[in-house]
Amino acid sequence: MKRRLCLNFFGFVACLMCSLSVSAAEPYVCHTTGDSTLTFYYDNLRSSRSGTTYSLNTGSNLPRWVGNGPNSYAAHVVFDPSFANARPTSTCSWFYSLQNLKSITGLNYLNTSEVADMSFMFYYCNKLTSIDVSHFNTAKVTSMWTMFAECSQLASLDLSSFNTSLVSDMEYLFYNCANLRTIFVGNGWTTAAVTYYDNMFANCTSLVGGKGTTYDASHIDKAYAHIDGGPSNPGYFTEKSAFIHGDVNGNNEVTIADVSALIDYLLTGDSTSINLAAADCNGIDGVTIADVSALIDYLLTGSW
Repeated sequence: MKRRLCLNFFGFVACLMCSLSVSAAEPYVCHTTGDSTLTFYYDNLRSSRSGTTYSLNTGSNLPRWVGNGPNSYAAHVVFDPSFANARPTSTCSWFYSLQNLKSITGLNYLNTSEVADMSFMFYYCNKLTSIDVSHFNTAKVTSMWTMFAECSQLASLDLSSFNTSLVSDMEYLFYNCANLRTIFVGNGWTTAAVTYYDNMFANCTSLVGGKGTTYDASHIDKAYAHIDGGPSNPGYFTEKSAFIHGDVNGNNEVTIADVSALIDYLLTGDSTSINLAAADCNGIDGVTIADVSALIDYLLTGSW
């Protein structure tokens, strides 16, 4: 009888320890000084990590890891696979003014299904040349204030997964993204709930919509924050499903006819029957004669 009670007791202790171990898992950020990296984890190993660790912020509070300490010079951000189990409610200012940040890897491990505030998330990340937010779940997001502002090296953004039905604040969303040429959106994009929208596109001088609408300094708020419908319904966005790289004439295939359409555009300047985003074949400096060469090379080799 005593032996059975003892076994039951130790079994209970073992189960309790196991339960405590599981419940101790938490989301946190670790700054590694040696390689200037910020790593996002979700586990129970925080106390054993080398470097400085930080708890996630809540609401619109500024994260401690983007303060004035050495972590402000972080060049790399890594999301560990364990972070896929985290459910943050805010990503506000996560990479705020990290002006030396050159790469973010593992961003697909960030589950944003519970996030309400994405304001200032990538603000002033002016060395990032790309950001993969194509998997973001934004169904609960209410603020995207200044989310991509001052990301001056970005050439394109894929926001096709975004559902913006609850977003009320888009002020300065793409402000001063001077090299941003293409913004892809899908059926989930809407500005129906947006009440704050000043300077959404201010100084986005390279921006071109899918039907050829170019940046106009007199239209920098939500009026053009929709899929480009051409001269009759100008907008700054490109429909994701309608875009095939090199499909200049928009017939859903890339052939020699696209070369002719591209040359016609360069000779006449008439963009009404072409997709300018697709025509930017080399992804450099808009649509030029160099894109004709890039398109011909693709037709000859089968690769961009």
